[in-house]
Amino acid sequence: MEYKTALLIGRFQPFHKGHLYLIKKALEMNDRLVIGIGSANIHDDNNPLDFDTRRKIISAVAYKEKIKDKFAKIVALDDFFNDEKWLVNVKKKAGNFDVVIGNNEWTNKIMEKAGYRVRRFPYYKRQLYEGWRIRKLIREGKRWQSRVPGYLVDYLSSLKLHLPKVFNHAVVGGTFDRFHKGHEKLIEIAAQNAKKITIGIATEELYKDKLFAKQIEPFNYRKNNVGDFLKKNGWHEKSKLIGFSEFTGGADKNDEIDAIVVSRQTYQNALKINNLREKRGLTPLRIIIVDDVLASDGQLLSSERIRLGETDRKGKTFFINSNKDLILPESLRIKDGRKGHRVYKSTDGVLKLVNGSVNKPAMIIAVGDVIVKSLLEKGIDPDVKIIDFRSRRKEFSISNFRFSWTFQLPKEKFLNKPGTINIKTTEKLKEIIYKVIQQSQVHLTGGLREKGWLVIDGEEDLLTLPAILYAPLGSLVLYGHWQFGVIAVEVTEKSKEKIAGILLKFS
Repeated sequence: MEYKTALLIGRFQPFHKGHLYLIKKALEMNDRLVIGIGSANIHDDNNPLDFDTRRKIISAVAYKEKIKDKFAKIVALDDFFNDEKWLVNVKKKAGNFDVVIGNNEWTNKIMEKAGYRVRRFPYYKRQLYEGWRIRKLIREGKRWQSRVPGYLVDYLSSLKLHLPKVFNHAVVGGTFDRFHKGHEKLIEIAAQNAKKITIGIATEELYKDKLFAKQIEPFNYRKNNVGDFLKKNGWHEKSKLIGFSEFTGGADKNDEIDAIVVSRQTYQNALKINNLREKRGLTPLRIIIVDDVLASDGQLLSSERIRLGETDRKGKTFFINSNKDLILPESLRIKDGRKGHRVYKSTDGVLKLVNGSVNKPAMIIAVGDVIVKSLLEKGIDPDVKIIDFRSRRKEFSISNFRFSWTFQLPKEKFLNKPGTINIKTTEKLKEIIYKVIQQSQVHLTGGLREKGWLVIDGEEDLLTLPAILYAPLGSLVLYGHWQFGVIAVEVTEKSKEKIAGILLKFS
């Protein structure tokens, strides 16, 4: 024999004659085989059979082909969506082996990069012997039996692979903040794949360190949103809602559940839960990974993006999609911007609003020289300050400020003509806001939160609109009005939608 032990990895969904050919070729040059069953606990259309069923099938093949003594072991190999983690797990589960046998180039390249020998064999009648082809024939009720070893036909037929798998009890967990389309998809897949579902809703202990955690909706509000969705679709009678304060949600101890529904982002938690279950002697859960739900910009839709103010719950992004400056129409020049917002005669009222609030604003953005000056004098340092050194179209000298903050001012000015919104300037504003958000993450770990300035060449008034559009939910945008005083806009999903609608009227 050329080698002592070979590792042969496959999904075997289902086991067919091509797999048997590969095993026999491998044994021509190896004393023993380690069989690695890939995507061990994943359940989807491409992976209908669980690990235990596939292990039993391969063991039956070894017995029927009289090669049982040639199999060192059969091991479960989970997916990790990370080459390094996957390789570490393979080494841990498979143990020692001298060569890798197979035709999967993704697997082969990882193994070769890690220094392992890889032996490839030509596919055996690939047009006939591929798992997806056989699964397709089974689903369509066509002849498939000749493509698998004859002694497996009755058993595979009994598995009824043409019917969708229905689990007894599936679990889903999440924060479910700003209940959105991605949440709907998770619950929908769980309801379609299980007779009973338990939905865990995270409590503050789990999310307290998340970015802008204070903006996460109260537990009962989130629970009611999930409950309303279940009732709307007629799934409430087979569903149970619970709160959970540790990532497992009890799924590592419950022997009644047999499936877990996750997103690609929370898949690693499912693997950790299965590891804990195995240590307790419980059967690993089948993992159902739900396809990503994307926002209109092609990026993932998530509660965090909604809290950051980037998208609404349906995935519509709050960005200005224009390659030219926006011009204020005459019809909007006489509009009273106070409607629906708080108005204060002076910054004293703003001071009470900020300091007296239970939940501090996620971010404070101040637009206008006078209001920035007044806030600084009152001890409020806005996260983003937008000024143009003018007030009521007259120069507002830096010398008017009592505090020596001029060293903080950036030297670069950004153009914004009166009655317009300059696109390049709004991009800079967005950049500054995002930088403050990043600094908020540093602030959570004890670092200093950096503030931002935007100095305008022209007039800053209309930049209030993109400031509201780009600010995180729960922020406070303050701007001065020569006649009414200080207008405070609380950034909410509703106010963002309103601003997005107003900007559509610009030419």
